[in-house]
Amino acid sequence: MKPSSALKPLVFALAALMAVAAQATQPPPTTPHTTPPVIYYGYDSGATAGVADAQNSNHNGVINGGTHNNATVNESIKGSEGNVGVNVASGSGNQQDNAVAIATSDESFVFSTATAWTSANQTSSFNGALNVGSTNNALLNNSANGSEGNVGVNIAAGDFNQQKNNLAIAVSGGRVATAGTGASQTSNNLLVVNESSLSLVSSNWYYPVYVSTPVTNNATMNSSFNGISGNGGANIASGVGNQQNNSLSIAAGCKVCM
Repeated sequence: MKPSSALKPLVFALAALMAVAAQATQPPPTTPHTTPPVIYYGYDSGATAGVADAQNSNHNGVINGGTHNNATVNESIKGSEGNVGVNVASGSGNQQDNAVAIATSDESFVFSTATAWTSANQTSSFNGALNVGSTNNALLNNSANGSEGNVGVNIAAGDFNQQKNNLAIAVSGGRVATAGTGASQTSNNLLVVNESSLSLVSSNWYYPVYVSTPVTNNATMNSSFNGISGNGGANIASGVGNQQNNSLSIAAGCKVCM
């Protein structure tokens, strides 16, 4: 897929936003006996959008004995347009987030600027998980196909998983457009114990029969995100203490203003 065709849905959405912004800057109609308002277009003309968030998980403990955690997105968000964020979690202490920042400035002055930025900080410290014969399944199945625009999906099954999707878009009618994303993920002092459980199936006087059930973690993406146009981010985690992040920044300025 060419980058130009992949960004078309985003460009269309931003063009609509720019049209609204440009229309908002037009002076109101005047009569012969009134003085039109004075509108200054200068270096301070611009637009700024930002998202800053922090996810902290500290000093927590989880005990799972034969626990089944299932997080599933199935036959969903097909053919969507625009911005779509989906968070699905099963288990304990999971943190998920979708953030989008869009800024567009008018083109009435060549020095107009647009700035968009997102920032995320994920910290997991001094957490403990004891899993005995537990099962965690995270599944994305036949979803988000044929979507256009920005699609972010987070699916987690288990404990203390952290997931994040960031998108920053800046479009300026002038010379300057800036877009940026930043992410920090820290995981320390995480204790995980996975053990099998024994269950008695049958017993007689001489030969008791036990079955061992191990800890199972499955993360699956199946037949999804096919035919997508634009930006797509999927985070799928199963287990304990996983950290995932998708970040994209786009900046577009005015070529003829250079």
